[in-house]
Amino acid sequence: MKTRKISLFYKVLLGVVLVLLAAFCYIRFGLLRPWLARFEAAQPKHTSQEVFTDLFSPADWERVYDLAGLDSAVYGDREGFARSMEELTAGRDMTLVETSAGLSGGRRYIVKAGSDSVAAFNLTGSETEDGQTAWELDGVELLLGQTGTVTVRAPEGWSVLVNGARLEEDCQVQTVETAAERYLPEGVRGRRTVVWQTRTSTIRQAEVEVLDPEGQAAPLSYEDGRFTAERPAEEPDGEARAALLGAAETYARYMIRNASSDQLRRYFDSESQIYQTIRSSEIWINNTAGWNFENEEISEYCRYSPELFSARVKMDMNVRRGNGTFKGYHVDSTFFFHRTQAGWRAYEMTNVDVQQEITRTRLVFMNGQEEVGRLFVSSEERSFTPPGVTAPDGRRFVGWAVREKSGDSVTMTVRFRPEADGTAALPAGYALEPMTLYAVFE
Repeated sequence: MKTRKISLFYKVLLGVVLVLLAAFCYIRFGLLRPWLARFEAAQPKHTSQEVFTDLFSPADWERVYDLAGLDSAVYGDREGFARSMEELTAGRDMTLVETSAGLSGGRRYIVKAGSDSVAAFNLTGSETEDGQTAWELDGVELLLGQTGTVTVRAPEGWSVLVNGARLEEDCQVQTVETAAERYLPEGVRGRRTVVWQTRTSTIRQAEVEVLDPEGQAAPLSYEDGRFTAERPAEEPDGEARAALLGAAETYARYMIRNASSDQLRRYFDSESQIYQTIRSSEIWINNTAGWNFENEEISEYCRYSPELFSARVKMDMNVRRGNGTFKGYHVDSTFFFHRTQAGWRAYEMTNVDVQQEITRTRLVFMNGQEEVGRLFVSSEERSFTPPGVTAPDGRRFVGWAVREKSGDSVTMTVRFRPEADGTAALPAGYALEPMTLYAVFE
């Protein structure tokens, strides 16, 4: 009887323990399960996978375009961008890799197509009422071929379009004129060329179009990373050609005493300085018995207005001396003509290469994120005066540097250290390139 009571006691005790254990498990795990589910769901790995699936598997490049805030002037329209990205990533597996987000407290992920990193996105976390962290998308950016520089050289006054967007004046980084402008009347400009630069997508080669003043597309060449549009070659008409050859031949004949001042005035403006200079020049040879011209050539013809043109004339004059021997003279000069009441007359002549280019290059100066000035520096100048900057307390100004970024690292290389008078010297032979310069302090 006693044995039966003890056995019953343990059975009851075991039953109570099982009931309590079941109740405990129900209370503990039944209530905990939703919390665990919420905790697991709140982990960034799930949010990142959702974003990856939504945007990149399969890729919705038009949404990426919008979320990344891409500039249509740089990347073209969203449809064209999407087509380019689809072509670029076709046949490649898209994968997701977590990377460091630095000290931001967020999470950063790289999207790869094969071995190439094509895009990235960030997640940011915020605390919920139950103490969990909720993760949400905080920015998308394009990585592959993010930006590149398109350079276009075109005549002044022509329009440049890159990926369908017309470039504004702010994209002009160089202006190029020629030495011919030194010989033109005041107010008359020679032929000038403009170099344009803009940032654009390197996912595909930029579509560049140059329109002449009539709106017609000009032929383009591409070399050394630059698109170039040239003016159509001009040829002198019969009247201009006769004036050029007549001026060169008469000048040469005058220099061997076989042309008169009256003949000289048929081709040269008698009120010009060059006419007086020719008349007062020392002649080449006194005693001659004849002459002839050969290898006549007209080049570099340029019409500045209906009343003004210039061209280079080359020819060889063979002079027979009085003793029967021959001496050769080579004529190679550029003549500038204007129209007078008597017709075309040369008002200037020079042996200088008037096609020599004089380039003015744009420099942009930054103090941190603030632009403090910009200027164009001529290739004829050997120094320039950058804007002044004030150094922060406890630091001194070192100079102006170019900024180069490689991955997450930034290198500042000082290019110009202003002298005491504020000017910065340009070394002999140094050719300026368009650049943005940053003030460096230490």
